Amino acid sequence: MTPKRLVATALIVGIAFALTGCANFIRNYEENEDRIERNTIGTKYDVRFSPDPPVNAAFSATAMRVEKQQVKKYQVFVRGEVVTPYKGWRKSYEMPCGLLLVPASLCSHVLSIFTFGVYPFSFSGAINDLAFTGLNPFLNWESETRTEKRALSSTPKLIDDVQEDKITPLPNVQVVAVSGDVRKTYTTDKFGVFQLTLVGLDPSQSLFNTAREFDFTVSGDRQPTRRLLITRDFAGKLLRSRALIVAYGMAPSGKKLVETVKKLEELKFNDLAYALEKSELAKHKNDAAFMQDFNNASLE
Repeated sequence: MTPKRLVATALIVGIAFALTGCANFIRNYEENEDRIERNTIGTKYDVRFSPDPPVNAAFSATAMRVEKQQVKKYQVFVRGEVVTPYKGWRKSYEMPCGLLLVPASLCSHVLSIFTFGVYPFSFSGAINDLAFTGLNPFLNWESETRTEKRALSSTPKLIDDVQEDKITPLPNVQVVAVSGDVRKTYTTDKFGVFQLTLVGLDPSQSLFNTAREFDFTVSGDRQPTRRLLITRDFAGKLLRSRALIVAYGMAPSGKKLVETVKKLEELKFNDLAYALEKSELAKHKNDAAFMQDFNNASLE
């Protein structure tokens, strides 16, 4: 046989081994496993506030996508087998070893017979199995280190069927807020969060303008995504806080600053009160009369 034919024959034999070899059965197994199926049945955008409903003159909001999902939870009883998968290339060393183990197996059986089992027959049987499995071109030696599980049957049992919301924050999207004749556009950060100012020190940044309804539209939706309706009591606090800031701005002084800050704190708008105090003190830090007036009023 020419070298080319020898190589071709070896290649064909190797391919035949790889395609026709059988997995080596080790044992059966039975086990229970949990399985969850999720199917999306609807998607919408939403805006959620922190806190909800709002209680501050400024607060954070999150734009998000909400997926309504049907979630089915199963307990699955699985029957299968543990096998050593067949690898044809392993026969390159298993077959020579099998040839060497055949005489060792015969000697081992003879030794077991003449020692009346003192040399255990189980040892002889194990050597025999290794020898003939190694010589079998369609089986590999059993190996616990490279076993795999093969499921033969599975019986699912439904244990729960519920609907859940999968919430995903939307980073870097535009949110349009409309209240009365005021319209403002916000852009969310990488966490889907944006800051809303109902009443602030800068009137141009304030969203509240007497109307109690606020409509939010996310990412170009045609219809409002969320409508926020504030209470009459909360709207009244916002109106009073804005009036206090405007009144102070018409005649600022150190004493009036203290009075305005205290009144804003009485309305529970502590962040707005502190922002006003911090801003005005920075603006008048070089005004000795203003600072003296502020310090004296603070001590009262």
